[in-house]
Amino acid sequence: MKNEAFATAQRSYDNHTTMMKTMERSKNGMVKGLCAAFLLLQSSVFVSCTDWDDHYEANSSVLSSQQSSLWANIQSNGNLSQFASLLKQTGYDQKLDASQSYTVWAPADGTFDYQALSALGADQLRREFVENHIARNNYPATGAVDERIYMLNEKMMRFQGSGTYTMQGVALSQQQTNLGCNNGTVHLLEGKIPFLQNIYESLNNGQFAIDSISDFFHSYDVERLNEQKSVQGPTLNGEITYLDSVIDKHNDLYSLYRAYIHREDSNYTMLVPTNKAWADAKARLQAMYHYVPRFEFMENTSTTIADKKVTPVTLNADYLSDSLVNRYLMHDLFYNNNLYDNRKLLASVTPDSLVTTTGTKVYRDDAALLLANATRVDKSNGTIYVADTLAMRHWTSWCPEVVQEAELTRLMANSFNVAGTPSRVNVPAARRNPAVPGTLSGNAFLQAQPSGSSTNPEVDFYLSGVRSAEYSVYVVFVPATINNVNAVALPNRAIITMGYADEKGKSQEKRLRNPVDNTNYFTNDPAKIDTVYLGDFTFPVAYVGTGDYYPYLRIRSTANSAQYDRTLRIDCIILRPKELDTFIKDNPGYKRDEGKY
Repeated sequence: MKNEAFATAQRSYDNHTTMMKTMERSKNGMVKGLCAAFLLLQSSVFVSCTDWDDHYEANSSVLSSQQSSLWANIQSNGNLSQFASLLKQTGYDQKLDASQSYTVWAPADGTFDYQALSALGADQLRREFVENHIARNNYPATGAVDERIYMLNEKMMRFQGSGTYTMQGVALSQQQTNLGCNNGTVHLLEGKIPFLQNIYESLNNGQFAIDSISDFFHSYDVERLNEQKSVQGPTLNGEITYLDSVIDKHNDLYSLYRAYIHREDSNYTMLVPTNKAWADAKARLQAMYHYVPRFEFMENTSTTIADKKVTPVTLNADYLSDSLVNRYLMHDLFYNNNLYDNRKLLASVTPDSLVTTTGTKVYRDDAALLLANATRVDKSNGTIYVADTLAMRHWTSWCPEVVQEAELTRLMANSFNVAGTPSRVNVPAARRNPAVPGTLSGNAFLQAQPSGSSTNPEVDFYLSGVRSAEYSVYVVFVPATINNVNAVALPNRAIITMGYADEKGKSQEKRLRNPVDNTNYFTNDPAKIDTVYLGDFTFPVAYVGTGDYYPYLRIRSTANSAQYDRTLRIDCIILRPKELDTFIKDNPGYKRDEGKY
């Protein structure tokens, strides 16, 4: 099930984080001794000048006739004193005085807010202004031009024209274009090129009050020394020093959510909750992710109390709850616009369906709710929708329906009075009896035949992905005639028990009572694949994210006469959030992404 896979990813992340404690440079400093294996992770790389020297040396055959560098020309130009001052503030006076080849689109004095830019920190000024106006290589404004150019900050700009030219819509000066230098070209601009943030850069508290999601996302930011690209210096006191360091920036949430929102060549939509929406959503999720510091797990669900084996499990309940609430809150906020289902997002049209980067499909009604009353803002690599309310039906993401296929026996806890072991029976379309109505999930079921003529088989299933929530519980029974037209169709008669941890973490069992006749027995209709309602059950504590610990469901045949079939044939077990179950009954045409294991 996709959500259990997410929990596994979380555990892998926690292990990874522990290992990286001695390998990472965080916001507070650098730690030496990086592991080369982790350098293979996807990252956004910010390299120093030295790393590019060999690749971008000025072409001497083209530029050798020019005696002055880019910096010398800019510094001496009376129209570029403000631009020159900002270059010095970021160290680009030295870079433009070196031998690498650049093209600089320089905004003329008085065409931008110099005071506001000079007040910025060096890093922000470098990325949002200086590197927004410089590209590697030489781009003259001659003849017909129509190029998409990567600037030093990795933003892509449109350089075009014929006779007169523009850079990202900003006009080049007619009098001061193609100012040749010995290491590139300068073009004067009649204004500043707008800096368009990507989605990652938008996770700040600038335009909107979104520091809650910003703080959480950026708490995973790390910087790592790229030893392969850095230039080593002398060894001092037994430690390697570097003359020129190349730092890789990374965030593990990129891969966790499969949303690489920092990449300029990507195209995503992100639903961004404001602080109010974040707080409201967290309050909703807290009830679904309730953990206790210690609970008991039933390792082997035997038929008698004497055979039970209980394992005590200890958790950091507060940490786990807070961590999973934050991570699941963001689980389905990202959409890859390159997927067919999501392309209408680019046109502000409500799509028939959306697919999140974690694989959740959201159909039209739910998609319309997500985008309603949200503010759209276009970014350099997609779009964000800022919302004061996350109008997300919790069963679409935070507490999804669980459909556990019985034939996937890795979550079968135990079996008793079964001939051999329970077996998977595949029923391809060519072998299925067309007279039996109903849907057979996965075209397969689990079959447990009795070990003797008077024994009743039992199969116990661990239940994966359970939150601390109320579920409507179903078991889907399959008749003997599904793949044998000559079989005798008899109903099953079963006792069904739920094993779980109570609000204090103690292992408990509860025999479910049939909500139709208030007995201990459940029977199915053998004329069809029958989804039998077992009633509603509330799990006091959550299991998702705890590891290989689960509640369980015990199904025991009690065929006490020839009118019942002793063999159990089970297609799947369904845990449907109670609110979803009610909503489906009230809205029979409601289309949703059905749960799956």
